[in-house]
Amino acid sequence: MPFRKQRKTSRMTRIVLLVSFIILAARLLYVLPGAIEHHKQKQQETTVSAPGAK
Repeated sequence: MPFRKQRKTSRMTRIVLLVSFIILAARLLYVLPGAIEHHKQKQQETTVSAPGAK
């Protein structure tokens, strides 16, 4: 009987890890476009303000 319980526990652990990974990947895909846009804006600010600062 302990073998059966161990198997069920490992199956639940795999399911929890899979769901966590899916949530993590979804959050990354949700944030990525905004982060790229922010990075582009920062690059434009530094290129525009750098010649004026000298």
